[in-house]
Amino acid sequence: MSKPNGYTITLLRAGETSWDQEHRIIGATDLPMTELGTDNVAKAIHEGQFENPFSLVLVSDEEAAAVAAKMLPKGTETKVRAVPELANVGMGLWEGVLERDLEERNPSSYTQWRDHPERITPPEGESLTDAQERLIRSIRKQIIKCKGSRPNIAIVLRPLAWALVRCWLKDEKVCSFWAQLETPVSVEHFELEKSRLDEYKQRTKASA
Repeated sequence: MSKPNGYTITLLRAGETSWDQEHRIIGATDLPMTELGTDNVAKAIHEGQFENPFSLVLVSDEEAAAVAAKMLPKGTETKVRAVPELANVGMGLWEGVLERDLEERNPSSYTQWRDHPERITPPEGESLTDAQERLIRSIRKQIIKCKGSRPNIAIVLRPLAWALVRCWLKDEKVCSFWAQLETPVSVEHFELEKSRLDEYKQRTKASA
């Protein structure tokens, strides 16, 4: 079977959790979706267009993402692969903190986090740049194993990780991070050419 010349990527974001409702900062903490979050994912999938069955569904090993991935339509030969490296962005000591409390205690850091998120690394957390590199590296590692001229692949992630991957697929800067998260939960399709993965590989080699 021929090697891929590109990939059709379907990207889906997991729905909200109780911490999202409470406006708490949530990164690595593994929480289930709320009823509303689950309903939003179900609605997005119901309204989505699925022309061909997926050959592969990539999902982090977190509960909200796993449940969202189970809701996707699948073919008899669809493989579902849980990948720990696709986990949400680690927020370190900011994890679980109410946004208003962070704004009151650290107004400068909070303002930068909202205006220039790519410049901030939460204490003992992960920068958006490092997280995006981790996610792209993990996705590339998984999809280059696929066969066929243009494999159809679904990627299901929690919100922060989803936003970073969406920035990459849209070829937008990480600084558009918050704008990505303002969009409603939906099913989106992207065409990812193999040349972009080759360029990424060469760039990471050069920077090593």
